[in-house]
Amino acid sequence: MATYEIIVTDVTCYGTLYCVAGWDRIGGGMIRPEPPSASAINEVSRFWEGNFAGPGRFFSVGNIVRLEASPPPANFAFPHATEDRLVDLSKPMDILGQLTLVQTAQAVAGGTSPTLEAAFDGGLVRAASTKAYVLEGHIGRSLGAIEITADRIQFHVATNPNNGKQQLRAHIAAGNHYYDLSVPADAARGRWKTSGLASLQDDANASNRIHVRVGLSRPFAGNPCYSQVNGLYFL
Repeated sequence: MATYEIIVTDVTCYGTLYCVAGWDRIGGGMIRPEPPSASAINEVSRFWEGNFAGPGRFFSVGNIVRLEASPPPANFAFPHATEDRLVDLSKPMDILGQLTLVQTAQAVAGGTSPTLEAAFDGGLVRAASTKAYVLEGHIGRSLGAIEITADRIQFHVATNPNNGKQQLRAHIAAGNHYYDLSVPADAARGRWKTSGLASLQDDANASNRIHVRVGLSRPFAGNPCYSQVNGLYFL
């Protein structure tokens, strides 16, 4: 068990549940706090309810939080096990302060990579479809960040072939490659759903630079860990 002071950087939404991550400002590197009930065989157990995560909650982007957490069990798979930590809810959980998006991007600059491949320690595979993924078991990071200019991102909506639902996605030019990534980032999805795709694109176009939080999905149903956008800071 260890004490962590985390700058919350990523809040992603899946229905009514949330996955969160943040920068460990004591030890450096990214941490993915998970509920103490998190289990390798029950994916839902690894997400937070809305009373813990989302705007105005404990895990809200920019919050500096202190908590007690332990390393993941041995059966937690890499690459996610690199950052997974199980929170002890019996111990105090405190909000120490709150940063703006500009301040957050500055505070976590040490975790920004020059390319998407570098963010995942060389494990990224770019498919012919321009989607990108990391194979389960890769020993490396599952969380990171890149920075791009506004002309290198274009949002679009696609239909999920598995459930027929509309899904926010982004075409991103990073380094010498072009990617098509899903965008489960809570704030971006909220902007799209309430104001429309054009408003979200306008937000991007009006920014000088964009801090893009990137992560990997879990390997559902034998699929690899697809790269996704966990957060967007329009700076």
